[in-house]
Amino acid sequence: MKRTENKMYNFMLFFISQTVSELGTSMTGFATVIWMYSNSGQVMSSSLLAICSTVPYLTVSLFGGAVVDKTNKKKIMLICDLIAAVGSVILLICYSLGYLQLWVLCLVNVINGFMNAFQNPASQVAVTLLVDEKDYARIGGIQSTMGAMVGIFQPILATTILNVFGLQWILIVDLCTFFFAFFVLLFVVEIPDEISSDNQTSFSEIWNGLKEGIDFIAGNQPILMLLIMYCVLEFIGAISFDSMCTPLLLARTNNNEITVGIVSSFMAIGCIVASVLLSIIRQPSKKLPLMYLGSYLCLFGITLFGMGRNLVWWCIVVFIGCFGSPIYHTYQTIIIREKIDTSMQGRVFSLQGMITQALTPLGFLGGGILADYVFEPFMKKMYSKRNIITFLVGRQNGSGIGLIFVLAGVTGIIVLTIMKCNPAIKQLDR
Repeated sequence: MKRTENKMYNFMLFFISQTVSELGTSMTGFATVIWMYSNSGQVMSSSLLAICSTVPYLTVSLFGGAVVDKTNKKKIMLICDLIAAVGSVILLICYSLGYLQLWVLCLVNVINGFMNAFQNPASQVAVTLLVDEKDYARIGGIQSTMGAMVGIFQPILATTILNVFGLQWILIVDLCTFFFAFFVLLFVVEIPDEISSDNQTSFSEIWNGLKEGIDFIAGNQPILMLLIMYCVLEFIGAISFDSMCTPLLLARTNNNEITVGIVSSFMAIGCIVASVLLSIIRQPSKKLPLMYLGSYLCLFGITLFGMGRNLVWWCIVVFIGCFGSPIYHTYQTIIIREKIDTSMQGRVFSLQGMITQALTPLGFLGGGILADYVFEPFMKKMYSKRNIITFLVGRQNGSGIGLIFVLAGVTGIIVLTIMKCNPAIKQLDR
């Protein structure tokens, strides 16, 4: 009992300090995009900043996972935090001297992208090491709750500080959150890692570890099927709801921004309610049924959202869909934590992160192209017709985007139903 309490105490110290640091980092990312756009007036600057953080992550992600599995996790996180903080110091100095330019921001984003490829899997594996197996769902709920809270307050805090005090104070806050998280991790948090911080790992060991990871995933059919399912759901979300929720609402409501704000609030409420429930309900022995439940709620939410034509409908549906998201992600992560040894988890979590980073921009791009050049023009030709399509998504502006939601959601439901019948994936609950 005492050991369990000590592990939970360590986890809470680790989690709170890392969440505070994440808030500071995300505020800096948000504020620098606003500052750069305000000074340049070019949307391309925002895109370049995103590319400069995404491409390095994708380039070394699997290698980063191999390094994490062969190296002390605490040591990796401390080094990555320190290098990221140096980037914030560079931004603060350049801004104070009046030399802050796009290339400096891009350079810092490249550095942060590389660091995230090591930091993210190390943090995930550290959670596995810090928490007892019976508490995985509870911890997943706490993480989802705080993630939603950070998502709500980060833009509010960032825009307030930026407008009242300026970008330099955003960077100062970021550095303060770094020092807090860094010293808590260095002096207070004890991560029970089998790999000593003094351990020296050769490049050949890491390279062999990378090949071992690829062979493990390719040869482990249940985990491979789980990751394929993850790919499908991530891409469906990216091509529909993630990229076009706001455009659909604006098109349907004649650019009513209040509607967007209200629906966004119900999105957050749905995530928070589900996350709180996860943190207080006992974790069941079988994880797949709850993972599927969360998946179906998300997919039905996407489908019904595309059919919506009024605020009440959208609020109810988005609550349902976003209620399912933390349930799916929490239990999918629990399965990975339970079924994969901690010596291999870094590589698996890296692959999962790489999938997300790669599919999200592809989904955003694909959704935009389909909406502007295929489905919206197609639905305009349907304006005077009555058929099953116009019955489902209407005939006004935004009907083409709505049709994308319906097709994406239905496709996801069909694919998920087929994949859940696969004998390999059923092994994950044995």
